[in-house]
Amino acid sequence: PTERNYSFKSGVNIMFGCNNFCSYCIVPYVRGRERSRNPKDILREIEKLSGDGVKEIMLLGQNVNSYGLDLKDGTDFSKLVAAVDDIDGIERVRYMTSHPKDMTFAMIDAIADSKKVVNHMHLPIQCGSDELLKKMNRGYTVEHYLELVDYARKRMPDLVLTTDIIVGFPGETEAMFEDTLNLLKRVQYDMAYTFIYSPRTGTPAAKMEDQIPQEEKSRRLQRLMDVQNVYSLAKNKEMEDHVYDVIVEGPTKNDANYWFGRTTGNKMIIWENDGSVAIGDTVPVQVDKGQTWVLKGHLVH
Repeated sequence: PTERNYSFKSGVNIMFGCNNFCSYCIVPYVRGRERSRNPKDILREIEKLSGDGVKEIMLLGQNVNSYGLDLKDGTDFSKLVAAVDDIDGIERVRYMTSHPKDMTFAMIDAIADSKKVVNHMHLPIQCGSDELLKKMNRGYTVEHYLELVDYARKRMPDLVLTTDIIVGFPGETEAMFEDTLNLLKRVQYDMAYTFIYSPRTGTPAAKMEDQIPQEEKSRRLQRLMDVQNVYSLAKNKEMEDHVYDVIVEGPTKNDANYWFGRTTGNKMIIWENDGSVAIGDTVPVQVDKGQTWVLKGHLVH
């Protein structure tokens, strides 16, 4: 807590460890079982951050949706979100990462009803095949996942939805991969973080038969990105000519004359700096051009 990269935003751990044992992941073996922090300690930390000028916080956990279940006192993620809402000075609350297995309609309601939790939801699906999801030990079906997505979009019409997808998991057939492509077309995410499956020593998936050749994994990744990029671009194009409040993060890496900030939906907007804003300011920016990965715009004075 004493070392922060940004003066205006900070991560806050709400839990440690993981109970899920996805068959490709080493985290539960390395970090141990889920341990939720006492909510009073979390709220005290956020109050102190607010007093230091922090206006955006990220609630962090391997699986924030199961926060509080180990405390067995009725504490859960919904109640924590509602309590954080009451802390003065905090403008935005983000959270990372959600797990569809533990996401509930009640949690979606709490997020939708919150004054401060942002309209960006990162909900990793990993693949579009129920058979593969079972092999991955993910604990949900595609149908259940789609019910969550549809409900979240009903409650939050301006929802920005992102996901994680793994291609080339052991045993993934062409038909299973097509299921994932079809899921992308059905959901139309704002963005997908895509990964080629790579074995982690000590995990069940590393010992599975039917490992996919590297060339085929690379081909599938490209096909996946070709589908997703169409939706990413279309979603960003839809933002053109609209004005969004962004928190100023400072100059871009490539050009100090251009600054950037993020919308509540975590979309990055770049504009030409005229010296009128400071890092940490919340300012209105109009989007002039939507691109696949980034938006370009101008400050609205």
